Amino acid sequence: MTVDRFVEDRRARWARLENLISEAKGRVERLAPNDVLELGRLYRSASSDLAVARRDFALDAATERLNDLVATAHALVYSEAPTSGRRLRRFFLHELPSSVRANSRFTAVSLAAFAIPLLATFAIGLLLPEIAATALPPETRQHLAERRLWTDIPEGYRPLVGPLIIVNNVRVAVAAFAGGLTAGALTLYLLVANGALLGTVLAVVHGYGLSGGLLTFTAAHGPLEISCIVLSGGAGLRLAWALLRPGDRSRRDALRLAGAQAIRIMLLIIPALGVAGILEAFLSPSDAPVALKITVGIVVGLALWSYIFFVGRPSRKSAS
Repeated sequence: MTVDRFVEDRRARWARLENLISEAKGRVERLAPNDVLELGRLYRSASSDLAVARRDFALDAATERLNDLVATAHALVYSEAPTSGRRLRRFFLHELPSSVRANSRFTAVSLAAFAIPLLATFAIGLLLPEIAATALPPETRQHLAERRLWTDIPEGYRPLVGPLIIVNNVRVAVAAFAGGLTAGALTLYLLVANGALLGTVLAVVHGYGLSGGLLTFTAAHGPLEISCIVLSGGAGLRLAWALLRPGDRSRRDALRLAGAQAIRIMLLIIPALGVAGILEAFLSPSDAPVALKITVGIVVGLALWSYIFFVGRPSRKSAS
């Protein structure tokens, strides 16, 4: 079966499901009893359609749109009171990691937009260190000329610096996310600019023989912080795609569905950036052993990605 035939045979059911979701406005109680039963039937049918689409048409835009529809229907079908403990557990143990996994294509693009400029500027900086150094602020160049890094934070100032670091990191992440509304231009600019700056800094610091100190400083918080930047960029690109390629939906509806998924991702990123900021303010500039900093960086990075990849996946028994 071709994807066009697959979509055409099911289009009416999907449209009816989308209409019921729109009529419910986030609360299944707003629907008539017969409509509630129909909602359940259509949701189960669409979930089965999604399984087939992921198997046979995984890269097609229709599968992506169907995924958004099923995710929105799932949130409505299983909706409970906002303060329900069961509802919160379902959100954190299923809906949140599932939303991040569903955004994996855009996260991969975000990673490429960050990593490619980083590697390119690092290579250029090693070949042309004097030119690369001009891209750094004068104060940073002064520190390097004195053979010292700028990463020392006096112990008494760390409780004050910590919140500032967190606020700055969250600001960058939110800007990358909201940049999706500029058709992704701002999001891509922030990813490329941050990657290029990091690559330049690493190359210049390496030229002064201080790369070991910089890597030691970033070992604890760097993996988590970079992960959050990449994830927030992916969330922004998800919004941009809905704006540029809404498919059969209006741009308003496409943005609404994409926004629901992207906001879930940001609800994971913001507390993760809080943890990264605390590590950067207190552990990274401390005299703690290098092995401890590396271990903490690996543990928190693995904890984030393990949560994303493994939590909330249906078991083999339930899937069969």
